[in-house]
Amino acid sequence: MWLFGIAVVALPFLRERDNIGSYEGDFGRTSEKDVPFADAQAEVEQFVPGVTALIAKSSDEYFGLQSPWLRDSGAVDFFRIPSGRQNYEIHCVGCHADTGDGGGPAARFLDPRPRNFRRGLFKFTSTDAASRPQRRDLFQTITRGLAGSSMPEFRLVNEEKRWDLVEYVRWLSMKGEFEQMMLADAEDNEELPDAAEIADIVIKRWHPANLRTIYPGIPETPYDQASIDRGRALFNDSNKGSCYTCHGPEGRGDGPTSDAYKDDWGYPIRPRDLTAGTFRAGAEGADLYRTIAAGIKGTPMGSFEGALSPAEIWDLVHFIQSLSKR
Repeated sequence: MWLFGIAVVALPFLRERDNIGSYEGDFGRTSEKDVPFADAQAEVEQFVPGVTALIAKSSDEYFGLQSPWLRDSGAVDFFRIPSGRQNYEIHCVGCHADTGDGGGPAARFLDPRPRNFRRGLFKFTSTDAASRPQRRDLFQTITRGLAGSSMPEFRLVNEEKRWDLVEYVRWLSMKGEFEQMMLADAEDNEELPDAAEIADIVIKRWHPANLRTIYPGIPETPYDQASIDRGRALFNDSNKGSCYTCHGPEGRGDGPTSDAYKDDWGYPIRPRDLTAGTFRAGAEGADLYRTIAAGIKGTPMGSFEGALSPAEIWDLVHFIQSLSKR
């Protein structure tokens, strides 16, 4: 039986030898929005000659691991990068690929697809809608995994190595976001972009000093029937939470618009069945509060910070928790 388990895990990687399902022609990329960067770059090169060479040169200048500019920015802990790269190649490259674009050899067998880091979007964060993730957000995802997905937990990996992984993923994301923005600017304006200006935008987005974390505005309110009832009312109120339109009135993921959504990468996405009690970012009160307040980046699940008061968000949390306790 254990040999069968090994075979199932290894199959996607062994198939590369006979060119069945190799990275080229990734059959899992079924969205027009999720185009391999090299393909998109080749297309833009046709009407903006020189953009490929400029992106390569500028990426190395501003986000290469020998870049004095990046080192002096204070946005990356270079001490952790070598170990982070090594552990990424061991644990992550099979799904997320060496560039972090989510197109590793196993990707086409997974649903949902592995995260593409190159847009700087990570679904589950403690930061507001406009902010990149904190280091601890990525550490939590690596440590706990994402329940109900193919992203496993890595608790058995040494804690320091997990922090090294966090730093390497951050660096991959900064570099990827810079390259993506350079290409998008060239495509939109049909001319070579200003690399220094775009590099400055990216580094400011990622610098820890510029990340705003969402904390509960008040301590958790009592988990009681009154709070659950208020949460149910908010959940089904078209003028407040309006959660039922996606998740259904009983939270089963069967709302009237549940079949209408795609994520920012262009793949179909369904609202969570809240009655199952499986929450990818965690089922504790603070986890659910952050998910509601911050939203889920890259998906139709938006932020409710400001739209609902902290007390109302706690009521929603308690109602959602009650759905899986019946």
